[in-house]
Amino acid sequence: MHLKTLTLRGFKSFASATKLELEPGITCVVGPNGSGKSNVVDALAWVMGEQGAKNLRGGKMEDVIFAGTVKKQALGRAEVALTIDNTDGALPIDYTEVTISRTLFRSGGSEYRVNGEPARLLDIQELLSDSGLGKEMHVIVGQGRLDAILHADPFERRGFIEEAAGVLKHRKRKEKALRKLTGLQTNLDRLSDLRSELARQLGPLGRQAKAAQRAQIVQAVLRDATARLLADDLVQTQARIAATTPDHDPAERRRAQEERVRLLDEEIGEAEAARRSFDAQTDAVHERRTTIAAQHTRAGALAQRAGDRVSMLRSAAQQQRPAGESPDALRGRAERFEAEHGEAESDAEQRRTTLADLTAEKEDVDARLAAAERELAAERARIAARMKHRAELASAVAVAQRTLAHAESAISSLEAESSGSDEQIERAEAAVAAARDRLTATEAGESSLDEDHTAAAKAVAGLEEERTALVDDRSARQAELVGLRAKAEGQRASSRLTAELTDLVDAGLPGLRGAVAQHLRIVPGCEVAVTAAIGTLSSAVLTEDRASALALLDHVGEEGLVDVLHPRAGASQSTAASSRSEAGQQASAGSAAPVPTAEAAPQPDATLPAASAVTASAPDLAEALAGLLTDITLAGSRDAALARLDEHPQETVIALDGTVYADGRAARAGSPEAGQIAARAALDETLAAMDEAETRISDLDERIAAFDEPLAAARERERTAMAALHESDAAIMAAGEELARATGELERLGARASATADSLTQAAKRREAAVAELEGARRAVADDEADGDDQDEPDTAVRDELADARVAMGERTVDARVGLRSAEDRVTFLADRIRSLRRQADQEEAARAQAARTAEARRRQADAAGEIARIAAAVAERVGVWQQEAEAALAERSGERRRLEEAVAGLRARRAEAADDLAKAADAEHEARLARERHLLHLEELERRAVDDVGLSAENLIEQFGPHLPVPVLDPRPGDGGAAAGQSAAAAQSDEADEVGEADEVPSQPYVRADVERTLAKAKKERSSIGQVNPLALEEFAALQERHDYLEKQITDVERTREELMGLVEDVDRHVQEVFESAFYDTQREFADIFSRVFPGGEGSLDLTDPDDMLTTGVEVSARPAGKRVKRLSLLSGGERSLVAVAMLVAIFKARPSPFYVMDEVEAALDDVNLSRLLTIFRELQETSQLIVITHQKRTMEIADALYGVTMHGDGISRVISQRLEARAGEADTPGDAETAESAARPAAVDA
Repeated sequence: MHLKTLTLRGFKSFASATKLELEPGITCVVGPNGSGKSNVVDALAWVMGEQGAKNLRGGKMEDVIFAGTVKKQALGRAEVALTIDNTDGALPIDYTEVTISRTLFRSGGSEYRVNGEPARLLDIQELLSDSGLGKEMHVIVGQGRLDAILHADPFERRGFIEEAAGVLKHRKRKEKALRKLTGLQTNLDRLSDLRSELARQLGPLGRQAKAAQRAQIVQAVLRDATARLLADDLVQTQARIAATTPDHDPAERRRAQEERVRLLDEEIGEAEAARRSFDAQTDAVHERRTTIAAQHTRAGALAQRAGDRVSMLRSAAQQQRPAGESPDALRGRAERFEAEHGEAESDAEQRRTTLADLTAEKEDVDARLAAAERELAAERARIAARMKHRAELASAVAVAQRTLAHAESAISSLEAESSGSDEQIERAEAAVAAARDRLTATEAGESSLDEDHTAAAKAVAGLEEERTALVDDRSARQAELVGLRAKAEGQRASSRLTAELTDLVDAGLPGLRGAVAQHLRIVPGCEVAVTAAIGTLSSAVLTEDRASALALLDHVGEEGLVDVLHPRAGASQSTAASSRSEAGQQASAGSAAPVPTAEAAPQPDATLPAASAVTASAPDLAEALAGLLTDITLAGSRDAALARLDEHPQETVIALDGTVYADGRAARAGSPEAGQIAARAALDETLAAMDEAETRISDLDERIAAFDEPLAAARERERTAMAALHESDAAIMAAGEELARATGELERLGARASATADSLTQAAKRREAAVAELEGARRAVADDEADGDDQDEPDTAVRDELADARVAMGERTVDARVGLRSAEDRVTFLADRIRSLRRQADQEEAARAQAARTAEARRRQADAAGEIARIAAAVAERVGVWQQEAEAALAERSGERRRLEEAVAGLRARRAEAADDLAKAADAEHEARLARERHLLHLEELERRAVDDVGLSAENLIEQFGPHLPVPVLDPRPGDGGAAAGQSAAAAQSDEADEVGEADEVPSQPYVRADVERTLAKAKKERSSIGQVNPLALEEFAALQERHDYLEKQITDVERTREELMGLVEDVDRHVQEVFESAFYDTQREFADIFSRVFPGGEGSLDLTDPDDMLTTGVEVSARPAGKRVKRLSLLSGGERSLVAVAMLVAIFKARPSPFYVMDEVEAALDDVNLSRLLTIFRELQETSQLIVITHQKRTMEIADALYGVTMHGDGISRVISQRLEARAGEADTPGDAETAESAARPAAVDA
């Protein structure tokens, strides 16, 4: 497997379609900086699924689309197609070539395709991961990748090995399984909650279902009893209806009477009609007499017209003649065609038989031909195998001859090479000794430099630690100061005076010194007690003198209440001056009273003098306090106060809660001034703490500033020591590299000498083997030629004869099919023709019959017209006779009229008698009908109740519950649900048998209406006692129970699925552990080998951070070049770090090879010696993988099998030219000795 072609369209700087044809081996991509070489690497990563825009050296994914230049507009999409040769089947897809393409549109849409078919990103990642190409793309070593590998943490390094080993997809499976496990646990919790909820609902619903079942049983008893009583009522009612039904039908008798009346009415009507007709005839006779003349004229005209009509009709009848062929002739033709049709059917049947025989014969020929073809193919295969064997024998002779020639040539070359290796080994040994001496001399001063650097680093660390401690202390003090300031603000708010005192203090009156509370300092905890001791003095105001006090009283007025304290008139001038000096100090700073002599409030069992718990800043106030607090003691509790009072009854004892105890009285005092005084005292303490904190912060600032200069000096000493250490490391590195080069050269020469000797021995053995192989091949050729079988082609006569026969049979078969088709067409034609002729004959016969009928009709019309003419002539003759007869008839009609009137009167009398009989019959019928209707209405009501109450028709009800049937003994007692359910089933019979089941044997008894009525009453009472029931409880309970059972099954399935997923996770962990462990140890072995080669004399290893846990352990890299004792990668030079990263990558590559590797300027930081080592490794990788190298190094270009040059002109568009290199025959042993191959002329530009 290898990359075959890479096509770029609109990708970054490749605006035009550019195709790179890649081949196995090493392909170098060269070009000036900025020409777009690395865009080829980005294209490879992008088409294989890279999703990070930063990994493609862009800010967003849209940056991969050609952005346009001055001369060319921006494009709307970028497309990259990568064709992979999959001849070895490394990719799990049934194609020898796999083309992966990716397209990105500027609108944001994108698409992936595999061999032209749409695909997902996941499909491509899984397709590539099976060949060791994971999404992390460790096979693509882009710019900055080496440094990223060095700075990777142990777990990221583990990821590189896992990706190469193909483990990542298994980790994805594990993560997917774990996500499913989480989802399954959630579902399991939900199912468990649902199961618990359903179990909680099943209890009450089960009780409801039991009550509903009992109600159903009682309902069945009710229904059975109701149905039997209804059936009995129906039977009795039907019996009454049958009893009221007469033997003869009253309606029939009534209908006979009605028929008699009707007949008499008809006779009367006929008689009256006859009379009216007689009168009308008489009138007609009179009228006929006046119209005889007119009738005579009309009869003559009619006779004339009838004669003309006769002439016309007879002429038309003679002209009606038949035309066309007669029906008999047509039927005769049809009969002739029928004879031909029979012959045609016989011919068609014969042809079918012939075709079937030909088909069978042709199938036989085909079978024989197929057998001949198989025999011929087998013969040809045998001949081909023999020819192939002969070619192989000839090839074996040629190969043996070439092998012998090569062996002899190699022996000559090796003997010449071995002769001059001793002198080169001596020179190399001298160079190694000299290099070792220089390295020893250089390493002598390394220890002191390490000690200097360590001491300097410790000094810096110590100073920084001390300074950090001071800075942390200052931060804590600063935070404490901020807290104290906030606390002081709150205490200032709490220590403010009452509104009245505040107004007085702020009034600005002359001589006002402030409130007394502002001048007091009280032991914490004694504020309430002291305030009770001094009484109203705590809310008093201080003035400088008596005049100021009086002025204050005038200011307050008569309604104002204020207590003013001023110096006594006899006070000294110093006291007054002191009081005046303190007046201006009360605005903000508060009092400056001395600290009280008592250190703390008294304990619960102790007391102290009140004067020792408070001090004042004003002398006159202190004097007033001394007078007030004489004989006053403060106690820590009530018991202590009472004990003190018992011992000193003359004193006043005040507890800390403000309760005053004296001889004969006890009182509790309290005032707002107590809280203000306490807050003022707390504020003083807070202000003192603030001052102390500010002082401490200032001191810390000075101490921190004192560290700046010594810390800077210590850091400078550390930098100087580090620089010296680096210089020493560089010197040691140079000496080590020189020693490594010399040692490597010596080892190479020794290995070459040893290899030359081994090669000489092997070449001699190969020559002997070649001679033996050549002789064996020649003997095999001779044996084959002696066989004498020289036939080159098999005999095809039989096959050709059968093929000709098959062709002939095919032609005969086709002819038979054509003849059969013609015969069948002839049969079809004749049948259609016969039907057509018969249809024409029938139509012609019908037409002739129609013509005959028309002629006959016209003859009849002519005869009728002649008869009319004759009758009209006769009418005229008889007109006179009619007149005479009319006059005679008038004379006779008067007697006839009287006779008719007498007949009508007799008929009317008979009708009156018949009407009386009819009325009597109707009354009798009405009475019978009313009685029957009453019974029928009752029967209908019973039938309706049967349908409504029982759901059965009357017939079915009587059939199933009639009184002729035995009654099952139903017992609706509680606790017998099963039997009752069975009995109810027997009662319900057909319609409820499916729901509750039929009972096979239920005891029964004859029907007795009274017993059934008692059963009905008992069932109704039982139904009432049950009360309200849920009719759907049974169904709901069954559904809920079914759902509960279903949830149980679901929970079992989920738990089983969880166990399976946990087993899958364990299998994946086990597989990952096995694969990673194998891959790591292989990589570890390869890394040690490669490191010793790129760093001769050095030591490098890969170690596990936690060997006991192979699933989570990371991978650490240790590297110590020759001559250095440090293993930290950060202390290595840039070239050394690059080599270490390359060594790790190559170790991974060799431990788990991938089909190809892409390296972007990985050798840029290497010198000539290290480059030679790296190129040697590239040549080794070339044996198993394809290498694509972005480089500027000429040495790297020299080992390439193909070169691609990327250029960019002023238009900002990258273009590619390619050149294939042919290696010279005498290639040197090392990449440094390789000569530049002559380039084969090949059209290179592949830009579209």
